[in-house]
Amino acid sequence: MPGVPQPALAEARPLRLGAVTDDGIAASIYALVERGIHRRPAVARQIHGEIELRFEEDLSPVRLVFELEAVTVEDGPARQPDLVISGRLPHVVALTTAPLVGGVPNPASRRGRAALARMANRRVRVVGNRALGRKLLRLLAL
Repeated sequence: MPGVPQPALAEARPLRLGAVTDDGIAASIYALVERGIHRRPAVARQIHGEIELRFEEDLSPVRLVFELEAVTVEDGPARQPDLVISGRLPHVVALTTAPLVGGVPNPASRRGRAALARMANRRVRVVGNRALGRKLLRLLAL
């Protein structure tokens, strides 16, 4: 878009799609991560660690690995996750659509309150490095 500075793609950390399974959604998560890396390369560079997304539906978990040299998104369990986010797919996805403040859903908005309620009533569970979780939410925010 003319007149609007765009982040240089060279600043973005390389992203690769790893293993995929018939019951997996890694390719969809890849698209969200790719969008986030290109829109927020500085946030992407701050993320280091292994994240697992687990779903109550009959879907393969998704493993995200943020390493210095690249980011990998693939179907399958994490080896040693620093963070695990689990719940029903629509509830986990709702976290990415909630407006954020300080890397967490904004309680001043209806969608933010709904996302916080899902975490409070354990429909979405976040276990592990919560700072890593806040960075991931900032990266995936729509």
